[in-house]
Amino acid sequence: MSEQTKALDQDADTADSPALDLDSILTLHRDPKGYIGFVRKPQHPQLDKHGKPRVWENLFAIRAEDLRTTLPAIAEWLTQDSYFTVCSYFRPAPYLSRTTGLPDVWRKEKYLSKLTACYTDIDSGRPESEDPGAALNWREAQYEAGVLADKGIIPQPSIMARSGRGVYLFWLLRDEKDPTKPPHAWPEKLQLYKLCNRALNTRIRTHGLPADKAAIDAARVLRTPGSIHRRTGRRVEYIIQLDQAGRGFVYTLPELARILELPAPAGELPAATRSLARPAQYRKVKNPGSAPLRSHGQQKLSALRAQDLLTIEQWRGGFIRRGQKYPDGSTSPGRRYVLTLYAGFLRGAREAQDATTAALRAMAANMRPPYPSDSPSEDPPIEAIVQAEYASKPRRWTNKKLCALLGITAEAARDLELQTIRPPDVAHEADQARPLQGDLIKARLEFARQYLEQFRHVSARKLANAYYHAGFKGANRQTANKDLNALGYVVNRSAGGRPRKAYRVAK
Repeated sequence: MSEQTKALDQDADTADSPALDLDSILTLHRDPKGYIGFVRKPQHPQLDKHGKPRVWENLFAIRAEDLRTTLPAIAEWLTQDSYFTVCSYFRPAPYLSRTTGLPDVWRKEKYLSKLTACYTDIDSGRPESEDPGAALNWREAQYEAGVLADKGIIPQPSIMARSGRGVYLFWLLRDEKDPTKPPHAWPEKLQLYKLCNRALNTRIRTHGLPADKAAIDAARVLRTPGSIHRRTGRRVEYIIQLDQAGRGFVYTLPELARILELPAPAGELPAATRSLARPAQYRKVKNPGSAPLRSHGQQKLSALRAQDLLTIEQWRGGFIRRGQKYPDGSTSPGRRYVLTLYAGFLRGAREAQDATTAALRAMAANMRPPYPSDSPSEDPPIEAIVQAEYASKPRRWTNKKLCALLGITAEAARDLELQTIRPPDVAHEADQARPLQGDLIKARLEFARQYLEQFRHVSARKLANAYYHAGFKGANRQTANKDLNALGYVVNRSAGGRPRKAYRVAK
């Protein structure tokens, strides 16, 4: 028997043995509180509600700090054709996987917590494909990718992986303020992340390697290190690269953008505005499920508009002079006009005037050319813009008007995933995509039923708190009380009438 045949037989013998490479997974997922989702391609896929085979089968989500203790007991699910999420999520789904009975995976970008690494997927090992370089085996593709990095065409990858047939390349990311952690997945950072992935993809394809054009999103799953590619029988291998000093290659998003010659406007939302605009997973409330003041809705709208404006700035690569054209053909309303808009949004979010001035300075420095560049009469100082905005009567904007001013089409709003500055039809699509009220109630009752199986005596306050952490919006104590009654529980009340604990109704 030849050595090659022995090797293939050995791969076949180990195809059912879980030998997962946890170190490589944790090299990517450096946030201990972030959740890693695992999925697989089923060997015998079931049909979905449309009668089509399910491509993916969700398995479970595990917190990174629990991976070493939890995964060995359930590693059998990941032996063959298994995948894991490249970026971290803030929590698992509020329901269980039908396959494993464990907390399910939320594979949507809006639930992301950290951006762990940029990546590209090189589809080599496909002799049937007509793409240039597709016939290369994984070793040849890995060598060619290394040559591109040595020539400076692409940055040096942090990890090079054998995916079974092709090659993965990863560029680890670190936060600018805290180098020990990956950056937050804020919407404007998410836009820069995708631009970097697209630029890496383009450079690799331009130089003869078949990088997957669609592999640019942050919700991507790639093969689990140590698992088996069922079609080839090969084990997935991750190789960490080190420089001459023995250190790994780690980048900030702006550093990676500069290497790739991408515009990377610097600047973030001020702290108070960020606390309003950040997703629900980052917000803490004293009384989960309570109704906020009406004024808070207007403040949050202003904060989200300020965040959308930063995302648009990232997409534009900085705002330009009035009357000039952007690559998509839209006309700029002018640098001073955009700064006035930004100041108005931050003021509406109740941001301090000093913080607003600092935020506008950062945006002005990113403009093309930087603001101010002309005489003071044409380009008034940043301080004057802020003072005038804070002294004047707040101006109310419609999203339709803002879209017209900033050149935001329906396609751009979808691509950028804007939350407020978007045409009415895009907002309507988002509303239609939300679950129906009846479905929400069913999902909430099912969650409550499972929760009560674990905790027999539950107060309405405790259940409302559980709803909040599970992602059910607007579920307060009154809602929890109604749900308890619907499930056959009554709430024991104290002398003051406050709900205390729920008890099963005797039949």
